[in-house]
Amino acid sequence: MDEIRELSDEVDTSSMLNLGALLVPNIPGLEVHLDLDPRSGIGKSVSLHLNMTIAEVQVFASASNEDHWAIMRDAIVAGLSEQQVDCSVEMGRFGTEIHAVMPTVDLDGNAHVQPVRFLGVRGTRWLVRVVISGDGALANLNQSPSDVTEINNLIAQLVVHRGDEPLPPGERLALRSPDMEADGDNASMKANSGAESKFANFQVRL
Repeated sequence: MDEIRELSDEVDTSSMLNLGALLVPNIPGLEVHLDLDPRSGIGKSVSLHLNMTIAEVQVFASASNEDHWAIMRDAIVAGLSEQQVDCSVEMGRFGTEIHAVMPTVDLDGNAHVQPVRFLGVRGTRWLVRVVISGDGALANLNQSPSDVTEINNLIAQLVVHRGDEPLPPGERLALRSPDMEADGDNASMKANSGAESKFANFQVRL
């Protein structure tokens, strides 16, 4: 079972995109969409767009002696069941994950369904939750093994910067723009929300 690494002196992050609590590997064709609060400039999630797959990533504080993913997973399953959404818990590359078929509406207003995978990767005091949609989330993984492997490989290369700040389990760890100058409460951001910028080989949309 693969593990997302935690930031340390042994992890080479020189070519990675630093988003604060999360560092993203440099992969050709990857687009990074960071969801920022327009007032604080702090982000709570990042969407990684790779070919025809989108992975929405959030990082949470977690207690070292508690399986927070099991609690979150059961809550997601219960919520989907209440919405009468078909779902199942399967064993995947990172452990248990939820496979669901979600109703959605396209840009033309046409109703259809799309496969979604929910997965969680636990660390010592953190949890990464990922929601995958598109070709990398096909419920029957044998239909498109290359897309599933591709997005799984991307997730496995993420690096978490938990920090030493004591936080209650379940609280999201803050993400930031790579163009933000961290200065405590006075953190300022050069890029405006909705802007698209190049950081090395990364295409980043805020």
